[in-house]
Amino acid sequence: VYAKMVATLGVSHQRTLLNGNNLANSLLSLELWVDGIALLRDLLPAARQLLGSNSNIALLISKNIALALDQSPEGTRDDPAFDSHATLRRRDPFQCQHRRRPARSGEHH
Repeated sequence: VYAKMVATLGVSHQRTLLNGNNLANSLLSLELWVDGIALLRDLLPAARQLLGSNSNIALLISKNIALALDQSPEGTRDDPAFDSHATLRRRDPFQCQHRRRPARSGEHH
């Protein structure tokens, strides 16, 4: 299915990226770490370029790379797949961004 998507829609299509992610997850579930991680690494730049770094698909692929590296016997913390400084600069889409308003005089929280 993935190869057909690449041939018909191209690598930089949203459906192709999702199918590639699904294929990578299948490879990883079979503990084919090298192939699964390599596919995810190939997909990530296309997802970021097409949809942006904070898109759900790009974040999903990034998360899957991190999980695969964590579970893989070959994965290490100093893996070049992630730049820790860039990761720290990105906003966390799941973190609440609300700020508490300052208390007025006489108000208690």
